[in-house]
Amino acid sequence: MTLTIESMMNRNLFRISVALSVALLTSQANAGITFDYSNDGGFFASHLVAKAALEKAAADINSVINYNLGSVSDKAIGTSGGKTVTVDWKYTYTNPTTNVPVDILDTALAANEIRIFVGMQNLAGSTLGQGGPTGYGINASGSDTGGGTFAAAVANAQANDQHGRGGGPVISSFTTSLFGSNYTATLGASIGNLWFDSDTDNNGTTDNDATLNANWHFDSTTAVAAGKSDFYSVALHETLHAIGFGTSQTWNSLITGGDDWTGANAIAAAGTGVNLIDAGGAHIASGIMSTRLSDGGLQETVMSPSITIGTRKSLTALDVAFLKDLNYSIAAVPEPSSMLLVAAVAVLATVRARRKKGSFALAN
Repeated sequence: MTLTIESMMNRNLFRISVALSVALLTSQANAGITFDYSNDGGFFASHLVAKAALEKAAADINSVINYNLGSVSDKAIGTSGGKTVTVDWKYTYTNPTTNVPVDILDTALAANEIRIFVGMQNLAGSTLGQGGPTGYGINASGSDTGGGTFAAAVANAQANDQHGRGGGPVISSFTTSLFGSNYTATLGASIGNLWFDSDTDNNGTTDNDATLNANWHFDSTTAVAAGKSDFYSVALHETLHAIGFGTSQTWNSLITGGDDWTGANAIAAAGTGVNLIDAGGAHIASGIMSTRLSDGGLQETVMSPSITIGTRKSLTALDVAFLKDLNYSIAAVPEPSSMLLVAAVAVLATVRARRKKGSFALAN
């Protein structure tokens, strides 16, 4: 007997019509966020400065998180007497270049590894980048050679299921009936999508290098040029979306009234949770200032919904406090008294860049 269940984060159902199958290769433990460039069409191999900015963003996030994510095996198996239940997982990411869904049938991951598939896409309007977690699904099968109960076998399979990862946010979960008993499938931070705008002039075609360089500032080691959008800042923002910031079940559980935050760490940092979330529900509200971890200077948070053209953002104490509320173990957090100035809640009086959209891997 075989059952097939498919689900996607943020309450969106999906079905796969055409998908490719790939094996998810494991990498070394304690890796934290790593990028997979296999679907980028060669962009980052030929734009090494952009790749360096992206890798720096991941390294800066990895430096503040003590990852405690368990390893993931492909299948969850439970037995009871002669009855066996096997729950076979798959992840479904979106090819960041072609926007085609791709099934990962071998879902094994090393401890602490979060894999993000990265590339470039033509994005409409003011969107600079998009990032979010993967979709997922399960197939369940059972065998019976006598003795035991399927109820116990299902319970044992759930107890052996490692996809929740034991730390960090719950990205998504659903409960279904397997062989007459409830089984809750829980996905932790595992696989993500991330892509950047390759049609910066919005003319409907992919930019050549001259146009890209006129609109993106790729070099994370130099000051952002006037009139350009900072690639590092967008990479930092969208990578955080890919690991559950604004895109996870845990995030949604901490919002009340649409824009009030209930997580203790961000409240301690900000002095209040009221109006701390923007109207879209996936970002810190615009204009809220916090101290940069790098030098203690004041800056609008990385996870506000937009960025000023010609400027750079780096991680702030409030961004990190939100990560702690998402159940990430944080390496070091500054004292709340030095973390945040909340007085400057008004939108900054500057021209905004194209808005950055925190979307899910399979956007509506």
